[in-house]
Amino acid sequence: MPDALSKTIPIWCSIINRALFEHHTSAQELYTPNDVVGESEHAQIKARLDGFFEDFKVLQLDVSHLRAILKKPLRPIWITPETSLSDILISHASSKFYPVVCCTASRRTLGSGTSSTYVQGAGDDSESWSHGLSSAVFWRHHQELLDAEGEELLGLIQDFMNFEKDGGKMEQCVLITPTKSVYLGTLAALMRAQDFDLVIVCSDIRSDIVEAGEEQMKGKLLDLKCGSGKLGSRALRAKLPAVSAFVSALTSGFDSPKILFACSNGNDLAVGVALVVLCLFFDDEYTFHSSGLPNIKDKIDKSLVRRRLAWITSVKPDANPSRSTLQAINSFLMERP
Repeated sequence: MPDALSKTIPIWCSIINRALFEHHTSAQELYTPNDVVGESEHAQIKARLDGFFEDFKVLQLDVSHLRAILKKPLRPIWITPETSLSDILISHASSKFYPVVCCTASRRTLGSGTSSTYVQGAGDDSESWSHGLSSAVFWRHHQELLDAEGEELLGLIQDFMNFEKDGGKMEQCVLITPTKSVYLGTLAALMRAQDFDLVIVCSDIRSDIVEAGEEQMKGKLLDLKCGSGKLGSRALRAKLPAVSAFVSALTSGFDSPKILFACSNGNDLAVGVALVVLCLFFDDEYTFHSSGLPNIKDKIDKSLVRRRLAWITSVKPDANPSRSTLQAINSFLMERP
């Protein structure tokens, strides 16, 4: 069973329960699968929960919306090929918690201790079997995919991937709430560049979409030309001073300018640059300051960066800046004279 199902999700269930049900001590218990996580490892994880919860509180996330929705604690349950679904449904039908179902296709090998036979598709190495289909594209087209016959799937997947590559629904972008200003998207979002007050592009791709965006924005688009992948992340550090200068110069008089950050996948470089702007121009009340926060560079630390990144990931869970991108961001933000 993947660690994500046997350990990570149980940890998060316990932490979320602590945040929402602080007076319900039994709800804060750690639950792990007995046949996968031994007593010693369970105890070691449990001993670290207090520290994990302190780290969570540092993020200062607003959980009031979760508290309004979740009236019962969360508890993980595990489904494997050997599980009797009828027993699971009966035992949890009227439970005092919401079951978080952790499903794995890995089949346990009889007589081999705690080892399990690896079943391709159980969660790892998706590039070897998914034919390019990502989770985001699957959920946008899941009904068509689930309704398709087996022999139709490969062609259907290719059609959807081509549609997304050409723009499709990928032109949609995400507002990082509770700000009213910061949007993240792919390069396809530049098709709507005129909807924004500023656009910052983190790519060296000279496509028709980028050029059309520059024409629409007439001086209000900053193209960092920083490439992609690790090379783009390394080049990003030298480009970041231009970002803060660009935002300061063109947002004077704006209370909540609409700023689009775009890169090839919308999840890496654009997230990093948006993170810089969130740290330099937004206070803890999500208010934008066009001239930047006073003496903010002297106050920025990793805790502040994590809190701002949490704003992004709580709204856009697939935001995943690489380690190289985060190193560039931290280097720039925490550089001292």
